[in-house]
Amino acid sequence: MPGLFDRPPPREPRVLTVGELSSRLKAAVEPPFRDVWVAGEVGSLRRQPSGHVYFTLKDADAAVDAVLWASTARKVPFDLRDGIEVVAHGRIEIYAPRGRYQLVVQEVEPRGAGARALALQELKNRLAAEGLLDPGRKRALPFLPARIGVATSPSGAALQDFLRVLHGRFPGAQVYVAGCRVQGEGAAATVISALRLLVDFGVDVAVVTRGGGSAEDLWEFNDERLARFIAACPVPVVSAVGHEVDVTVADLVADVRAATPTHAAEVVVPVRDDLAASLAALRGRLVRAEGNAVEQRRRVLRALRAELSDPRRILSDQRRRLDDLVHRGEGTVTVRLRTERARVAGSAESLRRLEPRALLRALRRRRDAARERLLAWSAATFRRESSRLASLGARLEPANVAKILSRGFALALADGRLLRRSADATLGGPLRVVLGEGWLDARVESADAPPDPIPGRSATPDEA
Repeated sequence: MPGLFDRPPPREPRVLTVGELSSRLKAAVEPPFRDVWVAGEVGSLRRQPSGHVYFTLKDADAAVDAVLWASTARKVPFDLRDGIEVVAHGRIEIYAPRGRYQLVVQEVEPRGAGARALALQELKNRLAAEGLLDPGRKRALPFLPARIGVATSPSGAALQDFLRVLHGRFPGAQVYVAGCRVQGEGAAATVISALRLLVDFGVDVAVVTRGGGSAEDLWEFNDERLARFIAACPVPVVSAVGHEVDVTVADLVADVRAATPTHAAEVVVPVRDDLAASLAALRGRLVRAEGNAVEQRRRVLRALRAELSDPRRILSDQRRRLDDLVHRGEGTVTVRLRTERARVAGSAESLRRLEPRALLRALRRRRDAARERLLAWSAATFRRESSRLASLGARLEPANVAKILSRGFALALADGRLLRRSADATLGGPLRVVLGEGWLDARVESADAPPDPIPGRSATPDEA
């Protein structure tokens, strides 16, 4: 029996598999963190071809992996990129194959300066889509405005700089200042009121200005209501807000953007001394041009007066010209008349030759002469041809075959061909013998068998 103070045997520890450990962790961690909001800076952002976006959320103490599935990433209304501060809403999931946890983001929105930059960009996009940033919409400033309005802080250095440069360029220029706040919440509304007051007062151009400052100080000049009022303002507006590097929405919608308040004064009015110098130069040019024009007219008048000094000379010239024209006209008429007379005479001669009775008489004479020639030719030709025919008949008489056959001669034909030599006949072949009267059909029995029927013939035709 074991003793009272004996220790029990040690229990064997339960060994978990990696999968079991991951499952227990998922069960313990995920339920409490199914709906969390996490603020941090975006880093290591990667966009996959599938549309999924992987990144980390980090701060000074830690970092957590995060993922935006493609269906959610398409709905993000701003450009998610490294370095911006965001607030992400989602749930924590443990990725068992790697033993890591990540934040599955369902919503994301910019935070702090990032949100402000996004809002500013969206405002610029809206104004651009409406054409309010189009350079073609902007109006030119009046060359020499009679009334200049300035909306700014009455105590600010920007107003003093503007007035100093403005009166230095054009002393005596009328400037009307409408005081307003130029920074801090609600300043945009006071700028709108100041501009409205200047328009009601009848200024020719309005200047909105303030000195330089931080982005926070200038933020009120990015107000949408102020931008739309400047764009719709009945008079041209010059925006001179901040320094040259500072660009606000008011600068973008204004008709003219000036880099500084002093620059605004330079674009609003010209230099009076320069205008006076230009005017004096133009006056001098006008006087010189007027003097040259008068002198030119005088020279023309003197030339005309010289030509008109002796009217008899002008009359003599015109008489000579008239005589020349009359002479040339008479010559032209004479030549034309002579030509027409010759043409009429030729036409009359042609008509005489073509007179019908004369043509009839000529044709009758030609007919009678032709008849006489025909009769003489017929008699002579008949006699000549008759004599020629008689001569030909006498020459053909000895060659008359019928007469030759009637004197006792005969023709031998073989196959319709005339036989001239006995060698041309075929022994035993048919033969037709043509006599003076009729013909005989015979057959060749022999050829050249003696005696020769014509005595005294010394050789056969072949031998000859």
